[in-house]
Amino acid sequence: MTSFDIDWCGDFYGIYWAYEKDRLVVSTVFENKDQALRLAKEVETWSDKFTRMTIIEKNNDEYAICCYQDPQISKSQINLGLYRSGMRQASGYEQVKPMIEEKSPLLQIAFASDVRVLSTYEQISRLVPIRKCRIIQETDLKKQEYFFEKTAHEKNLMENKSNTND
Repeated sequence: MTSFDIDWCGDFYGIYWAYEKDRLVVSTVFENKDQALRLAKEVETWSDKFTRMTIIEKNNDEYAICCYQDPQISKSQINLGLYRSGMRQASGYEQVKPMIEEKSPLLQIAFASDVRVLSTYEQISRLVPIRKCRIIQETDLKKQEYFFEKTAHEKNLMENKSNTND
């Protein structure tokens, strides 16, 4: 792994949208508390100036979310990023999309002991400002400016392919 590689974490349950401090909050929800704590510790060290979030709209009414700190700037020994695909562009996403386009959201790591019960949700990290947030189409991944998003997307495709072959 080179210093510019990102270790992508995509095994979170999903995301939920909240509104706090006059901004949209994207909470990634984990079912494993140790993993959530480890990621929260890393995410909280991210520089507010070099955080990126990209929402990739896919042709099949799904979307993916990719969130990371630019590894070219990072002082961390490990570069962790969040990537999850296969989420539906349902009414919740359609409602928050204009808010995302208007102002970059905040990121938060959350834990839920039971994802079906909202009262079990626990905020693990502070609210991390996202400097650059973009909503793109899957075809845009061909552009060099989305190198990290493309890398995460390809890794996710490879993992899904190997999981279906098991």
